[in-house]
Amino acid sequence: ATVLAFDVVSIKSLAGIGRARMPGARQSQGRFARAATTLQQLIQYAYDVQPLQVTGGPAWVSTSRFQIDARTERTTTPAQMRAMVRQMLAERFALKAHTDVLDRPIYRMVVARADGKLGPAIYHIDDAECGGSNPQPCDLAAWSGGLMSSGMGLQQLAVTLFNRSQSTGIDRLVIDQTGLAGIFGFTLMFSSSFDTVPHVSNDPSIFTALREQLGLKLESAKGPVEVLEIDSVSRPSEN
Repeated sequence: ATVLAFDVVSIKSLAGIGRARMPGARQSQGRFARAATTLQQLIQYAYDVQPLQVTGGPAWVSTSRFQIDARTERTTTPAQMRAMVRQMLAERFALKAHTDVLDRPIYRMVVARADGKLGPAIYHIDDAECGGSNPQPCDLAAWSGGLMSSGMGLQQLAVTLFNRSQSTGIDRLVIDQTGLAGIFGFTLMFSSSFDTVPHVSNDPSIFTALREQLGLKLESAKGPVEVLEIDSVSRPSEN
């Protein structure tokens, strides 16, 4: 199989040098650039995992920052870009890792009310062209303190609560155990600890918002979580 790789890769350590002049993040056809990223963040992007799914490795993996500018002449899809970053990590950071399944704290998403009724901010959609046995969202808007969709399966909502942890603050895998099939539209408003501008919010926590607005509840449990375990890694040679 053909190995996808960047044509040119520049990596510089930010230890002891001035503020980076590059934008925080740039990604376009054939270019992957980060101004001040950790290896942990690069791994999360390359392997499409969340922070708690990365284990092992030395402390500098999550503390040392690097300036990355990688380019290729080829037209790339998002999946190809991730593959090229994985190859870069193997070549320049000598990263070796494997996947494993560990028993970790998770959340079970269930219907909150005993009568099975959902909340006032969610509605069932009978005819959705974007449906299916494992429905992908018709659309999704996510921001600090809100999620909105005009059509999404509850299994996909559970995945979104975890995958959009920068918006939701949910730090555990969420498993849909509502038993409800079909497509739903909803608007969810909650207070966020990730706001860059401090302000007084009247919105409830994500847990209260799910219960009051959507009629769903997150219950703590333990369950299998796929993790990426770092076997070995080295600081990169700079160029």
